[in-house]
Amino acid sequence: MTATRAIGGIRVRLAMTPMIDVVFLLLVFFVCTVRFERNEAVYTLDLPQRGRTADPLALQERPLVIRVGARAGDGVPIDLHADGLRERPPSFDALAAALTRVRRSTAPDAANAGLFVADHPVLIEPASDCGWQDAVDAFNAAVRAGFRNIGFARSGT
Repeated sequence: MTATRAIGGIRVRLAMTPMIDVVFLLLVFFVCTVRFERNEAVYTLDLPQRGRTADPLALQERPLVIRVGARAGDGVPIDLHADGLRERPPSFDALAAALTRVRRSTAPDAANAGLFVADHPVLIEPASDCGWQDAVDAFNAAVRAGFRNIGFARSGT
């Protein structure tokens, strides 16, 4: 397939077949290199509304802090701490279990008398060389544990 056009008295032939071949090669390349992730989910985050100010006389709650280090081999160093609490869970599943233990249940007949309510602030502090997936896994562990006020801190050292 060729297209012919006269430009200034000179006939120019444009071969379309190689262009179509290149387009299909690019299409195959992008289809083969796309990376699909399992268990992706969309979480809603409540951002502060403009114009609202905090009560200056209200007590500030210290957040429950989850520090996520850089991956070393198969494990990721995780440090969970707050006032009177310090744990080092070996995995993100263990982190979710630890967070579930310290979350206070809202049910009146529940036996779970944890330290923190579901709206207590949780702050995730990834190390500067921490992988993004590990930070997201820490976020997902906090969501699985039932916490609703989760944020990220600037990467530490």
